Amino acid sequence: MSPLVETAKVAPTVIPGAAQGRAIRPILVRGASGLTAVALLLIAARSPIWRAQFTAPQYPDGLNVAAYGNSVKGDLGEISELSHYIGMPAFNFVGMPEMRLWPLVIVVAIAAALVAVVTRRRWLRRLACTGLWLVPIGALADVQYRLWQTGHNLDPTSPIRVTPFTPRVVGPTTLMNFTISGYPGTALVLIAVAAALVTLAPVVARRLTRSRAQVTDAEPKLS
Repeated sequence: MSPLVETAKVAPTVIPGAAQGRAIRPILVRGASGLTAVALLLIAARSPIWRAQFTAPQYPDGLNVAAYGNSVKGDLGEISELSHYIGMPAFNFVGMPEMRLWPLVIVVAIAAALVAVVTRRRWLRRLACTGLWLVPIGALADVQYRLWQTGHNLDPTSPIRVTPFTPRVVGPTTLMNFTISGYPGTALVLIAVAAALVTLAPVVARRLTRSRAQVTDAEPKLS
C-alpha cells in the first residue's frame, strides 16, 4: 500500500489580540493628535497673532510691535510719535470687534480639532479641518485689512505728507527711510500646526492599520 502523504495546508496566522491591537493603534494616534492640537491652541490663545519690526538708520535695533488677542505690546510710544509726523494712526488694534472675538475663535478652534479626530463622518471631519485652517488665514486677512485702513487714513494736516500706502501683513514695506517687516505671530503658527496634526491623523491611522494587517496576514501557519 502506498504511504499516505498529507499535504500541509497553509493558513494565515491568527494572533490573539491582533485585531484588537489594530483597532487600538488608530485610536491612540487620533487621541494623541487631538490632545496635542488642543494644547497648542491653548498656548496660541495667549501668544501674539501678528508681529512687525520697524527698522531705519536711526533705529539699528529696530522698533517692535506685537498684536495679541486682547492687547498690542511693544515700542508703541516711539512708533506712535513717528507715525504722528506723517498723520498715520497708531498701530493699536485694541477695541476692534475681531479682537474681542479672539477668545471665542480659540474655543471654536478647539471644538473643531476635537470633532476632526473623533467623528467618523468624512464630511464633518473635512469641515472641521477646513475651519481650523481658515483661522490663521482669516486672521492674516483681517490684519491686512486693518493695515490698509491705517495706511490710507492719513491726516492731511500732518507735518509730512506721504502718499497713502498699505503695509504688508507678511514681508517688508518701505516708507521713506523706514522698512516695516510684518510676519505671522506664534499664535498663528501654533494653530497651523494643530490643523496639520488633526488633518494628517486619520491618514497616519489608516496606514498603521493597513501595515499591521498586511504583516499579520503574511505570516503562514501549518495546520
